[in-house]
Amino acid sequence: MGTCMARQFAQWGQWFSAGILLSVAGCNSMNGALNNQVGTSYYNQGNYTMARDEFQRAAANDPWNADYIGNTAAAMKRQGDVAGAEKAYRQAIQIDPSHQPSYHGLALLLKEQGRTAEAADLLTGWVDQQPYSAEPYIEMAWLKRETGDIAGTEQLLLSALKVKPNDHVATAQLGQLYQDTNQPQRAIAMYQRSLHSNWNQPEVQSRLAQLQRSQGSTGYAAAPRTYTPTAGRPYGVPPALVTTPPMGPTSYLPRQGATSLPVVQSGPFPTPVGNADPAHTQDGADLPVVQPE
Repeated sequence: MGTCMARQFAQWGQWFSAGILLSVAGCNSMNGALNNQVGTSYYNQGNYTMARDEFQRAAANDPWNADYIGNTAAAMKRQGDVAGAEKAYRQAIQIDPSHQPSYHGLALLLKEQGRTAEAADLLTGWVDQQPYSAEPYIEMAWLKRETGDIAGTEQLLLSALKVKPNDHVATAQLGQLYQDTNQPQRAIAMYQRSLHSNWNQPEVQSRLAQLQRSQGSTGYAAAPRTYTPTAGRPYGVPPALVTTPPMGPTSYLPRQGATSLPVVQSGPFPTPVGNADPAHTQDGADLPVVQPE
């Protein structure tokens, strides 16, 4: 009887200890999310020192959250700590091999340093590792466009659509490519296709309306009643001040209307600040921070 009771107490002790560990883990996760939100606020205010501190606290509370590490990298870069930012971006990618905000942030950083070949190798490696995802093709297309390879850009965006036929980012960027190369009808078709997948893209709506006016056509100036906006991140990416997700000197369409890359705030399905998708912005800024849904 004594042995049975001893075993019973031992089991209760194990359950109690496990409960404490789970409670602590949950508390740390909540603290990390709060730190990340505060950091995002500082980041958007331009206070990158405080933002970095908060993101580092978030990462300390949840060290396996790539959003927090990617956000730390974005703040570091804004502070001028390029070497630290590169290291943090690589760490985020190691933790989450599909973390688009960090791939873009690192590729942009490398390109700005004149290390375009390294940026190409980084993104090519991502394509090779995850050929079943549209995101690496879209990122590689961005880099091709930045280097003036229009044909390569088109082929990569078409490859993204083979993987994900209704990807609104790839179709929007194809529309912009066609618009910029004086192919208005093809551009209109791509913009309409993109908006059919996700109507909540203000800049795409604006470009489409402008093109239709110039072509003397109408039809998609207002959102069709059957279209409904979609929220959340389109892929598995981005969490991180990826207030979604930047394009550099060339004006690339942002995902869901973001005008600059913010830091990513995470949740179950981390999305960019302002409910934007992690993507490219128009000013070549870093990826913003992702906020929880």
